[in-house]
Amino acid sequence: MGEEHVQLEQILRLPTSSQQSLGDLVHEALSAAIIDGRLAPGERINDKAIAETLGISRTPVREAIQRLTLAGLLEVSASRYTRVTEVTEAMAASTLEYAVLQAGNALQLAVGRMSDSELEDAIALLDRVTEASEEDAVEELLQSSREFVVFIIRHAGSPDLVRVLRNENAVLERNLRQSPFDLGTPDQRRGPYRRMRMAMVTRDADAAEHWFRVQCRLLGAAGVGVAAAA
Repeated sequence: MGEEHVQLEQILRLPTSSQQSLGDLVHEALSAAIIDGRLAPGERINDKAIAETLGISRTPVREAIQRLTLAGLLEVSASRYTRVTEVTEAMAASTLEYAVLQAGNALQLAVGRMSDSELEDAIALLDRVTEASEEDAVEELLQSSREFVVFIIRHAGSPDLVRVLRNENAVLERNLRQSPFDLGTPDQRRGPYRRMRMAMVTRDADAAEHWFRVQCRLLGAAGVGVAAAA
């Protein structure tokens, strides 16, 4: 148990001050550890050990585990184990398809609903994506793509969409990160980016959504990244 505590102390930490409930904080800590691989697929977790490591009762830990199980990040076998779920190639492909559909819907809504200043900000974010793509700067491309999608979702004018994607964000990001995707080349990416930008400038929502989907087929996970407004 001592070695387990040392490992958990390195993986899980709660903020010293927060207005969130303990259950929410534990949920966020476990989600982050699963997403970035500190808690690897197949790894078992123990609510008692987590509670003791964090210095809290088992109730908020069990609450967090229940939420993560419903989300598909954990699986529980009664009286046997609680462990991080594996991500298969089929799961990753299905998650990508779902995320692209939702983000594309958000873009279609946002292009028609954003104010002029918000649209300018969205186009500026897309320009950052395009610049990173031209330089073939992979990490910058991934990060700027995520920022663009988060902005679009936040400005889609659909609280229901934001709520759904926020609740699903952890499993979406984890599944997309677990499988490699071919990002293509700058030449392959250039045309769809330009067409998507023009569609946004002219507020052609259907065309913007179309070229977003085309781009995502080239970019894979980079096109949707963090698919929810955190």
